[in-house]
Amino acid sequence: MNEIVKTAIIGAGRWGQVMIAAWQKNPNVSIEAVCDLNGEQARAVADKHNIPRSFSDINEMFRTADIDAVGIATPDFAHRDPVVISLEHGKHVLVQKPMATNVADCQAMVKAQESSGAHLMVDFQHRWGIGYREARVAVSQESFGNPVHGRIRMSNKQSVPLEMLSWSGQSNVLWFIGTHTLDLLRYILGSDPVKVFAASESNILRAKGPDTEDFFQSMIQFDNGAWIQMENSWVLPAGGSSTNETDMIIYGANESVEVKQSPTDLVVKSTEIGTEVPDGARADITARHVSINHFIDCIREGVAPSVTGYDGLMNTATLVAIEKSAKTGQPVLIEEMLS
Repeated sequence: MNEIVKTAIIGAGRWGQVMIAAWQKNPNVSIEAVCDLNGEQARAVADKHNIPRSFSDINEMFRTADIDAVGIATPDFAHRDPVVISLEHGKHVLVQKPMATNVADCQAMVKAQESSGAHLMVDFQHRWGIGYREARVAVSQESFGNPVHGRIRMSNKQSVPLEMLSWSGQSNVLWFIGTHTLDLLRYILGSDPVKVFAASESNILRAKGPDTEDFFQSMIQFDNGAWIQMENSWVLPAGGSSTNETDMIIYGANESVEVKQSPTDLVVKSTEIGTEVPDGARADITARHVSINHFIDCIREGVAPSVTGYDGLMNTATLVAIEKSAKTGQPVLIEEMLS
């Protein structure tokens, strides 16, 4: 398909407008409509961005508008219906992370994708950050040796759950940003999680309003034998230098690779003979438009996206296992979540 891809946005909130901004800069895309359960919001966003049509009903939109693909940016817990309905109408789907907040919803989406033959991509945009791509290359080298252990951290200031997200009480930091760190680990290690052991606390945020966890500390074992500690917090101090703090280090049998978001934004590789900083390896942590436009490229070229429904399913199954482990204080096998 080499012609213009006609798209619609489902979910007219903050991230829906990020997708609009990306696609309006793409000469191969024409945004035909905005859809949101809040019809007034849909109309306001459509008018703001000069999009010709707005809808509050997804089925009406598909009946009356000429659309090839949709970008879905509803809240984390509200992805299943718009994804499945879009696929049943034969539309290609880009859904924001996480794919869903329970395994059954993910399985329904994968089934709908398999029946439709259309593309289903989950927007794990951090994979396109230069630092993480460099880290994946480093880990894949024979010189690195088998991955052994490491840690990854992505955390937010309290302003994110208290001010930015109106629905933070219906989600938690694990689903909002832990989904990213987990996907990066699967991507970099080329391996699936098999077991988790986790802990969380719920004191600070609940005292201020949202009924949600302050943080999760998770130990994750992968099928290549590596153990990685993953930290996700929503209670960083308000006076911190960054809304989002992210860093990662993976140790192999012979080498290590580290991504530092601040202050230097560099990828650092430690070998048996010294330390290297790959040329041009400054970490573009928010490569959001690259992933969104990768989806369009795949439609036009007739190839499968590099992030699939299976990636979304495994991500959700692991996050569900982490939640269960944090509640029970016991290790949880990922296969138990998939059965």
